[in-house]
Amino acid sequence: MRIILYCLSAIAIAGSCNKKKDPPVPELPDATIQYTDLHNRTVAFGQKGSVDADANGTEDLAFRTALVGDPINKEDKQQWRVQVYSTTRLPVNTDDRIPVMSPKQQVSVQDFNGYHWAEGVAALLTERVTNENDQVFWRGDWTTADHRFIPFRITRNGRTYAGWVEVSFNKNQEQLILHRAALSLKENQAIETGS
Repeated sequence: MRIILYCLSAIAIAGSCNKKKDPPVPELPDATIQYTDLHNRTVAFGQKGSVDADANGTEDLAFRTALVGDPINKEDKQQWRVQVYSTTRLPVNTDDRIPVMSPKQQVSVQDFNGYHWAEGVAALLTERVTNENDQVFWRGDWTTADHRFIPFRITRNGRTYAGWVEVSFNKNQEQLILHRAALSLKENQAIETGS
């Protein structure tokens, strides 16, 4: 009996000498990026959504809808657009379109891939078109967007910062979905979409 107690005591002592491994520390978000959770906010036709990416209390990007009558093409268009204000810029090409960016693409503060940074932009995302025969169809680069990224840049106090807004569009429910936004806190540095 003593031998059994002695063996059990030795095992218990030996076991307590083994160092316990600390549980893994979860990765923290990059402290050089400011994230904004947009809570999958939806923008249906007739509604508005906005993003304050730098958290200064003012809108940096606004998501709006508009009804546009086109008598030349005999169409009515329900449009979803993104608009920027004085210190925010969107990259546009010669057709006034903004890029639909996938995850892990670089948003530079410089002009890139045929896009130049422009102020006062109200870029078309998608539109629901009804023609004179009451046929309905969709048009626009963002019509089938599923977790895609709108690049933007903000200038404040003479310094420029790159960012993105993650959005989707649900044609069946006719809603733009705002997932989240990110803004680099490093001046004149690119940011990776989805980072």
